[in-house]
Amino acid sequence: MLDVHPLGAEVHPTLTVSGLLDPLDAGRLVMASVHKEIRRPENPAPGKGGHLVLVTGRQGDTVHFRNPSGHTGQARTASLPAAEFAEFFGGRGVSLT
Repeated sequence: MLDVHPLGAEVHPTLTVSGLLDPLDAGRLVMASVHKEIRRPENPAPGKGGHLVLVTGRQGDTVHFRNPSGHTGQARTASLPAAEFAEFFGGRGVSLT
């Protein structure tokens, strides 16, 4: 399988939001553990982690991510300020190369 879809990964068992931005700045994608209610960011985060989203990049302090279980188009392809993302972020992830 590796020959068909070569994909490198680095596990980050402890990751800050600023640490999450470093791989993005290097052009990498990051699977980040967030609370599933990130799909409703207008509500307070009921917890952190337990659900994976694919963080695809950032612009300034805005984090862009894909949430395949989002209940609306806006929830599936989403952007949040890093500080708001941090409220849902479980502090761990996997960066992909």
